[in-house]
Amino acid sequence: YGENKPKTFNDTEEHRRLNRRATVELMRPVPATTLEGIVKDPESGAGVEADVIVHGKFFRDSVRSDTTGLFKARVPLGEVVGVDVYAEGFFMESTMLRALPGKMKPVELKLRPAIPGEKVDIPNLYFVGNKAELLPKSEPELPKILRFMKVNPGLKIQIAGHVNFPNRPPVSKNTPEYRLSVARAKLVYDYLISNGISADRLEYQGYGNWEMVYPNAVSETEQAKNRRVEIRVVK
Repeated sequence: YGENKPKTFNDTEEHRRLNRRATVELMRPVPATTLEGIVKDPESGAGVEADVIVHGKFFRDSVRSDTTGLFKARVPLGEVVGVDVYAEGFFMESTMLRALPGKMKPVELKLRPAIPGEKVDIPNLYFVGNKAELLPKSEPELPKILRFMKVNPGLKIQIAGHVNFPNRPPVSKNTPEYRLSVARAKLVYDYLISNGISADRLEYQGYGNWEMVYPNAVSETEQAKNRRVEIRVVK
């Protein structure tokens, strides 16, 4: 607590001695339940040893799945729990659930192999319209990409940026839309570089509106999914 909770005034040596102390505080236990799950390779069906991060508004813990892919973690009852999974040779995977009373249904997480030619959208990475600026709710996603790269030290990736520009022909490289797709990819690239990932393992590329998820997007949900960044495995 530093100097925030003095026992008395700090005006004499005796008072300063009384302020230099350690205390034990009793806290009410938080009701908890056990979350069980399994991490699998969807192609072979085999279990995968992986780092499993469980987190919520006021807690964070990590466990490791065993050789069969099974894991257990204690989580606060009633809370919305995020589960993030990382394993060498695989793309990261995440899910959300609520910790309910009684025996919870085991959660199954399938990890896609991260091999050359494969790609995956960075989940929950959403941008402000017409800007290379993340929505505030998406900022916690960047550390997940960093962890993925650290768990896979031999991987080289391309960071691919996309924009929402529906119901129009593919844009050319001299348009604002194309430049925006490059800027969105570079935002992720710069974050990884600034956090210690070697430039030899990274490249970035804009794809304009050439590969939209929803070419005729109407709803905001569809448009948000067009504003995305992908990880593409180069080698």
